[in-house]
Amino acid sequence: MKKHYLLLSLFFISFLGITYFLYNPCALYFLNDDLVHIPLSSQNFFFQQHSFRVMHEILITIEYKFFAANSVGYHYVQYLIHVLCSVLFFIFSYNLCKQFGTLKESNNILVSVLSAAFFSIYAFHSEAILWILGETASLATLFFLPSAITYMKREQGVFYFICSLVFFQIGLFTYESNWVAPVFICLLSWATVKSKGKPWKIERIYPVIYSGTFIINLIIRKIILGQYGGSYGDNKLFGFNAKQLVYNGICLFVRSFVPPSHSSIYFVIFTVVLFIVLFFVLRLILTKKVGDTLMLVLTLSFLASLIPTLTLGISTHSRESERYLYLPSVFLCLLIIYTLFKLSLSTRVLYATIIVLFAYNIFYSYINTRDYAMASTIAKDYYAYFKKEEHNNDTIIVKDFPQQFNGVPLFRLGFKEGLAWLDNVDTSKILIPADEEMKVSTDYDKAIAKNDFNFSFREDKINSKREISLVFDTTYFSIAEFSKK
Repeated sequence: MKKHYLLLSLFFISFLGITYFLYNPCALYFLNDDLVHIPLSSQNFFFQQHSFRVMHEILITIEYKFFAANSVGYHYVQYLIHVLCSVLFFIFSYNLCKQFGTLKESNNILVSVLSAAFFSIYAFHSEAILWILGETASLATLFFLPSAITYMKREQGVFYFICSLVFFQIGLFTYESNWVAPVFICLLSWATVKSKGKPWKIERIYPVIYSGTFIINLIIRKIILGQYGGSYGDNKLFGFNAKQLVYNGICLFVRSFVPPSHSSIYFVIFTVVLFIVLFFVLRLILTKKVGDTLMLVLTLSFLASLIPTLTLGISTHSRESERYLYLPSVFLCLLIIYTLFKLSLSTRVLYATIIVLFAYNIFYSYINTRDYAMASTIAKDYYAYFKKEEHNNDTIIVKDFPQQFNGVPLFRLGFKEGLAWLDNVDTSKILIPADEEMKVSTDYDKAIAKNDFNFSFREDKINSKREISLVFDTTYFSIAEFSKK
């Protein structure tokens, strides 16, 4: 048995090593509004954009003290948070399987290790791991997991329940994804009553207090900020549109399984295949009658975890908003692996399915990192190029401005703030025409056609002004095609 545990431990540790090479923190740089919020955090400016994410702002402030304008340091911290989440996810999975699952003890360990390894390389975590500001999602999950773990130990003493409440509150001060926690906690208490026969009159005190602290947090948000989910979040939250909510819900669900595609046709094909697979899996579960309490809890928790971002939605053409899927993947990854074991497949079929599942996610995680690394290279070269303009008084017009690269936000926000913060460049002489729009023509099918990518800058003298344009290698699957509105 000890040898069995040792092998599983080595397997899990090896996957944590794989994630390092997969996410490659050294290759990443500041992107998009990193260069809006980090300079503000360096000045101890909290509640930015009226958001209630103080814990992340404190973390960024601390990181600035150590790393200043060195982007690699921020990305290493981000990677470390993901590793810690993966380790906590193993503990979380094991406790759930042990308390509410119906597998053998040896299988509980195996399911937990495989689920944690799967979570560590899950393909649709890109923003939460590769974009500094997207770290709010993984940081919030870092507090959600111990809150859930200690809640599952509440019967061992009031200390565990208090710890659960403390971690929950810290998570609420980090990111709104943790709004799903009370739903999960209520489901855990329901499962406890159902599986252990504990009287509901005794058990209900725990979810009532837990949910009550959430309501108190919302009241505090309203008092301090005058809003619940930040300025952007509240505008969306109270802009109720039934059709849009249904569409957003479907997109969030599908994107939890399916990569983005510039082609709507390809995305629809992926979606149809997904629902066919899910139909046959559900049919198999019903036929074999293997559904149990844990599967129901995980399914409902996964669906509920999409609700906090239901009004915001997610892109089907880019990686934008994939941070919304980080916490939901906690429930989804365990649900998928646990269900595969519950279906009682032959050993060969089971492990072949798991290998395909892992290969699929590793491949798309690699694609994500490669494109984030290329976007980082473009951003770094842009700032290096403009560094020489620090003492130049010419007016510069920036043309063909790359707002994104292959679905990765690049300079949609924060470009001028970055010039002022990183290079002390006077941005008043730099003009970016308001009508500069990018028409993306990215083809994800060609994403592995060529590994190298070349681009350069071209300067043109227009009267007394200079125009600077980005010239890219069109033989690649392309940065984008730029055109005027």
